[in-house]
Amino acid sequence: MKVEVVIVAAGRGKRFPESGLKQFYPLRGKPILCWTVAKFEECRLVDRIILTVPPGKEEYVREKILSPFKYKKIKAIVEGGEERSDSVFQGLKKTEKDTDIILVHDGVRPLISLSLIEKVIEETNKYGAVSLGIPVKETIKEIKDENIVVKTLERERLYLTQTPQGFKRDIIWEAHKETRKLGWRANDDAGLVERLGQRVKMLLGEEINIKITTSLDLKLAEMLLGETDKCV
Repeated sequence: MKVEVVIVAAGRGKRFPESGLKQFYPLRGKPILCWTVAKFEECRLVDRIILTVPPGKEEYVREKILSPFKYKKIKAIVEGGEERSDSVFQGLKKTEKDTDIILVHDGVRPLISLSLIEKVIEETNKYGAVSLGIPVKETIKEIKDENIVVKTLERERLYLTQTPQGFKRDIIWEAHKETRKLGWRANDDAGLVERLGQRVKMLLGEEINIKITTSLDLKLAEMLLGETDKCV
C-alpha cells in the first residue's frame, strides 16, 4: 500500500497577529511547519510528502526547512492557490498515479500523533474516505440576521473536524475535478467528497491535535509540547 500526504501550508494567516505566515513562526525553536512535517516523516506507513506553500515561498522553504532538517520524504514543494481547495489540488497533481491513499493535513496542526496518522491510513483503506473529529461539548445555536437565534442544534450529532483526512486516490481526485468544473465550495476535502455522494467515516480525533490559528493557540501548543516531552 502506497501512501502520500499533501500538507497544506499555503495560508496567509490573517488571524495570526505575530506573523502573516504562521506556518513559519517559531514553536520551541523550530518553524511550526517543521513539527508537522516531522510527524509524517517519522510515520512508517507514509511514503511521500508534498508541501503546498504561499506564492514565492518555495525557495524559502527549501533553504529554511528542507536544507537544515534534511527531510527525506518531501518529494515536491508547490505553490498554493487562492483558496484552500486550490492549494490541495496543486498538491494532488504532484502525487503519483500508483498511490493508493492520499492524506490531506493542515500545516499548522503540529501535534498530531503517529498512532492517529496510522489509524487514519488503516481506516481509509477500509472505508475509502475518512475524517477526524471530536464531539462538540458546548451547545451550538444557529442564528440569522441581527443575531437572532434560528434553532439550537443537537450537539450529540456534531463533531469539530480535524485533519488528516484520508481518501483513496481516485475518490479525492474525482472530488477535486468536480469542484473545479462545478465551482463547489467546502471548508474541507471531506465536504467535497460528500458532495459526490461518497460516504465519509468519522474517526475520533484527539484534543491535543489543535490547529494553530491565533497567538493563544501558539501558547497552548508550546505548553502541550512541553507536556509530551515529559512523557518521552
